[in-house]
Amino acid sequence: MTDVGHLGVYEVSEASLEAIASGAPTPADLVQLQSVEKSMQRLLWRSVFERLSGIPHDSLGALDPPANAWQLLTEAHERSPEAVEAVMEDPFLRAWAIALLRRFDEPDGERDGGDGAFDASRSPIWVDVAQFHAAAAAAAIRAGLPAAIKVATSAGRVWLPTLGVAMCLDTDAWSVAQVRSLDSGAVVEGVERTVLVRNAREGADPNWQPLLQASRGLRLDCVTPHRDFGYQLRSVAETQEDAAEWRSRLTAAEDLLAARLPGDRAVVAAMVSTIVPLSPPVLDPLSVASASSPDAFGAVGMSLPPDAAHTAASLIHEARHQQLNALLLLTPLVEERDTLGRDDDAVHYAPWRSDPRPALGLCHGVTAFAGVAGFWRVQRGEAVDEREALRAHFEFAVLRQQVHEGATGLLASGRLTDPGEIFARALLRTIESWLSEPVPETPARLARGVCEARRSTWRLRHLTLDTADARSLAEGWRSRSATSTVARAVPRPQPELVRPDARGALSRLYVSRPEEFAEKRLRARGEVAVQMDVISGDRSGAEHWYRERISEHPDDSEFWVGWAAVWAQDARPPAAHLLMERPEVAKNVYDYLVADGEIVDPLALSEWLASRVLSHEDGVSLSSGAIGA
Repeated sequence: MTDVGHLGVYEVSEASLEAIASGAPTPADLVQLQSVEKSMQRLLWRSVFERLSGIPHDSLGALDPPANAWQLLTEAHERSPEAVEAVMEDPFLRAWAIALLRRFDEPDGERDGGDGAFDASRSPIWVDVAQFHAAAAAAAIRAGLPAAIKVATSAGRVWLPTLGVAMCLDTDAWSVAQVRSLDSGAVVEGVERTVLVRNAREGADPNWQPLLQASRGLRLDCVTPHRDFGYQLRSVAETQEDAAEWRSRLTAAEDLLAARLPGDRAVVAAMVSTIVPLSPPVLDPLSVASASSPDAFGAVGMSLPPDAAHTAASLIHEARHQQLNALLLLTPLVEERDTLGRDDDAVHYAPWRSDPRPALGLCHGVTAFAGVAGFWRVQRGEAVDEREALRAHFEFAVLRQQVHEGATGLLASGRLTDPGEIFARALLRTIESWLSEPVPETPARLARGVCEARRSTWRLRHLTLDTADARSLAEGWRSRSATSTVARAVPRPQPELVRPDARGALSRLYVSRPEEFAEKRLRARGEVAVQMDVISGDRSGAEHWYRERISEHPDDSEFWVGWAAVWAQDARPPAAHLLMERPEVAKNVYDYLVADGEIVDPLALSEWLASRVLSHEDGVSLSSGAIGA
């Protein structure tokens, strides 16, 4: 393998942008996206080898020169190109390559590691380098090429990409082992023991942890390094215990998609090869924790879903993220800086999150959740019973509204490139085509409540009024002026105020497991009990509870929004309308007045403001909550 392959020039057409955005990429589109990811992988490998070639051999200790590893890859490629391709495309080998290149770019004093200069626990650079040798060893094993090469151990472990991890090779933090590829299999020879990698005649070695085949097209990986998605990972023992359930649900999900959404099945097959088991969400057992990374194309982190439908929805979600990551290698959709030179700051409203997002993050979210909304839209008509149908209607209604708000905000962000405009408008057209589709009353009511409460709470936390407008409204309150005004909102991100949102999880429980909801409601106390009352349709007690909290804690503006969210949409008094649509107005005017020593009833102030603040203001769209640049 004297070269890493021909690197072509890629172009993406307007038709492809629209097809990918609308959830209907052609087979040619998917091939192109896969191809650009393979090209990126080849570029990374070439960059790594060029950097390794410049390392003095004496700094690598007992390791073979990187040229030896490259030669082994070349020989393996001559025998089996498919074996080398499989190793090169391992998602976490890509993550390793990116991390190593970043480490090479660090200042010299920080790069070496292991010397106590900045972090004595960090591996020496030669240990990171040696993963290149382990990748060559894995390629030789897969190609059936007899060979031997020295590799590094970390905590007594050696990772052979696409194959698994050999353990308990030694007791040192870092050491050297040898991988030997044999006709009958392979072994890893460490200081303490030799571990069999593949030897069917002698059975499994307890110190060998292989990747598990989970379904026809997916494997489970609970052993590989570099599989960090920002979530707690499931252990090997936990994954092995759940392996049968994983296989069942992933296979059922693939069958479900093949039968009902073959286009989405093709996207998943093209974008996802590896599932990393994650720990389940604590606050919402009916949801699925999932994640992906542009540094690990093909890999998806996921907690064990409750059934095939949720498995399919989660696969679609993460496959869409990976698809967008590949598209972004072809063309930028979002400007890193606007015309004034301002960075893509995290100031935009993403309805599925409680924190502000940059435009690129909003684009990712709209793209991924539009795919999930499309799944639940179809699943509504395929549900086996009424309860499953209600859950599908609820998920569709929530996501339909959220992605519509998100796509509208994305187009209003002022951050999109020309291709980004094409992409976002195609997304919005697809979403708008769903808006008139009927949803039964109960899931529709619950979905409205979830979306409205999330939007108003987000605005309360992350928007503030223009100072002059706040002063003008405060003075108008004092004089009881009848003049109406525009209240301009500006971003004031406060991610430290973000806390878990219970209403969505409780609403989901109400439609999915009503008996469990009823039992939990009997035990619930405080605001959780009040929210469960509202979800059940019992609003009078909840309204009284919030009024009491406001009387006791008038400065806690989240109680104001809680009170406003109690009211049914068609029965809200003006104060509740203002607090649902423009809570930051009441909050900022209240704070201005209280700072001057006045005692103010927040609800009375909101009632007055409701008749004085115009419906639309510069910079913020009430329909989407998106902050313009």
